[in-house]
Amino acid sequence: EGVLLLNLELHIWNSNMFKNNSIKAILAGMAVCLVTLAYSQPKSAGATFSYTGLGLCYEHDFSEHDSFMEIQLKTELPEYLEGRKGYPGISASVVWNIIIKEWKSSEGNTLRFFAGPGAIAGYGADFKKPDGVFYGLKGRVGGECLFSRNVQISVSLSPIIGSHILRHGEHFSMKHYRNGVIYGLVPEIGIKYSF
Repeated sequence: EGVLLLNLELHIWNSNMFKNNSIKAILAGMAVCLVTLAYSQPKSAGATFSYTGLGLCYEHDFSEHDSFMEIQLKTELPEYLEGRKGYPGISASVVWNIIIKEWKSSEGNTLRFFAGPGAIAGYGADFKKPDGVFYGLKGRVGGECLFSRNVQISVSLSPIIGSHILRHGEHFSMKHYRNGVIYGLVPEIGIKYSF
């Protein structure tokens, strides 16, 4: 009888109906949290420009913590621009930026300096290496000017310490992601619209 009950419980646990409903409930809960968070805090969206790539970014302020989060989707251009690859790579990153110092002017403009840790993952070529998956820790340091007309301009540096995974037939090898260090000190300019 105990074995029958255990088999019945395992059958219920493994059923697609239970899994689908659980996933739907989790996704619905996450969506409610994100919508609530999005409407309660300042945010901005825009683009970043650098020799290392062009990106789309979303920034979300957490005023009570003196910090903001930036999510970025970016094309990885160095190997493409230097003629070693016929197409660019792609990456996605998230960085938690802590505001180090902030000044506000009487006209409503704000200048702030920030730094913070984050993570990155993507697919592309490393320095003189073939395409592969890369991932690692991403640091960010920079300054940002928030104008009273809802425009933000930033300049930042984003070094990456990570790994690059290459496939050789049926085997894989992991190397240090050199582009993250080589091009991590190339300034990146961001232009965003606050809403």
